[in-house]
This record gives sequence, C-alpha cells and structure tokens, in this order.
Amino acid sequence: MVLTTTSERAGRWGFLDRFAWSATASLALATDHDAHALVDGPRGLARERVGLWPDGTPGTTPDAAHPDTEVLERAGERTLAGHRAKRPRPAVFVDRDGTLIREEGYLSDPRKVEVLPGVARGLRALLDAGIPVVVATNQSGIGRGYYTAESVYEVMAVMRRMLRAEGVELTAIYLCPHAPGAGCPCRKPRPGLLERAAEDLVLDLPGSVMIGDKLSDVATGHHAGSRGVLVRTGYGAAEESAAHGAARAPDAVVDDVGVAAEWVLERS
Repeated sequence: MVLTTTSERAGRWGFLDRFAWSATASLALATDHDAHALVDGPRGLARERVGLWPDGTPGTTPDAAHPDTEVLERAGERTLAGHRAKRPRPAVFVDRDGTLIREEGYLSDPRKVEVLPGVARGLRALLDAGIPVVVATNQSGIGRGYYTAESVYEVMAVMRRMLRAEGVELTAIYLCPHAPGAGCPCRKPRPGLLERAAEDLVLDLPGSVMIGDKLSDVATGHHAGSRGVLVRTGYGAAEESAAHGAARAPDAVVDDVGVAAEWVLERS
C-alpha cells in the first residue's frame, strides 16, 4: 500500500491507525517540505517507509545514492518477505563498518569501500542455507552533520555491488542516522533496528544472531532477545579484552564473519 499523507495527519493517528501501518507493507509519500516533519519527532514514521513525492518525471535509471531508492528497496523487501514467510524465520544481523567492510571512521567516500576477507564466503553460506542476512548499522555521521544521507546510500550501493559480484545478495539494510544524544530507539545498542527488521521481514528474533566488531553490537542482539557474536576484525580485537566486564559476555568470539557464519550454521 502506498499512502499520500502529511505530518499533521499522521500526527493525529490513533492506536488502530498505527497498528494498521505497522502490520502492512506500507510506504508513505510526502512532499519535500513535509518529509522531515513526518519523520522527526517522538511520533514520527520510520525513515525507511517515507519517500518524497516527485515534482517532475522520474528518470529512467535509478539513482542508487538517492534516499528514495532505499525507501523503495525496503518496500520491496517487506512485500517479498510477506509472500515468502509462512512463519517467522531466524536471521543473521550484521554490523557494517569493521565487520563487513574495513573500518575507515565515518566513511562517506564510496571509493574507500573494501569488503573484508571471509565476508563473502560467510554470507553466501548463510544465504545458501536459507538464512536471511540483514545489515544493521549506526550512521551517526548523518546526525552529526559530517556527511549526507545520500553519501551513505552511495556507500551502501557500492558495498551491495561488491558483494553481489561474489554471489551475495543482502536481504536488507537498516541504518540509524541519529546522533548519540538524539534519544532514538534505533541507535545500537538499542534493539530498534532489529525489531523493525523483524516486523518488516517476518523474522524470529529469539532464534537470530547479531554479529559485529563491538560489544555494543553484541548487546544489541541480547537486547533484542537474540544471540551476539563478536568478531576480531575492526575494533573487535580491542573489544575482546573488555568483554569480561560486559553485563553479558558474547555468545562467541571469532576471527571474522566467515568463521561466525560457520558458528551459526553449526547451531542451526
């Protein structure tokens, strides 16, 4: 369902309206001046479900860096998941920077994207086993004003193409664009990204695993009721030494995503 709406109208939605919105593969289209108001605020809609109503005729070639391309991808992913899944499926959630690609620190240049060793092999094995692979990443550089959302989507598009060349088609990508002090429910280690993906893609969180190079990734999985695996790539080696002081230790600590995938498959 595609819904043309306004921030004023959505702000008046009651419980049943919001339940209907969350229970269907819905996509909202808003005018440019109203889109931020529709997304921002405590009762705002998820950014992945809000697109801009075009002023002119769309081009014939999709722009991978445009935020609306990501919106339409999310809508397609939710629709496919709804048709495929008769019951919730366990998934593997994966952090991006330092886990899938080399840690660069607030990466906004797609030319610097480098997929880490073992990633393609591990993700391909998971997908071949029928396990959805969902990227869950904090991108606070958007909220901090370091770079634009468009640059993040361009980096994501390059990463998707690199993995696709290795036979890996990611199930979905979810990101938190907010600065640390925004108080949003989606910034890891809060479980909002995983919960939203589970709702959209019909996923079983208790049977799922979160993989990342930070203890906050592990905590995200635990907060969602899933397991958490720490990889030694990125910040992982340094984080491992602090794991004994964590409120809950990782369920496993392994060298990279390839080994993490083996760990998941052995327990599936």
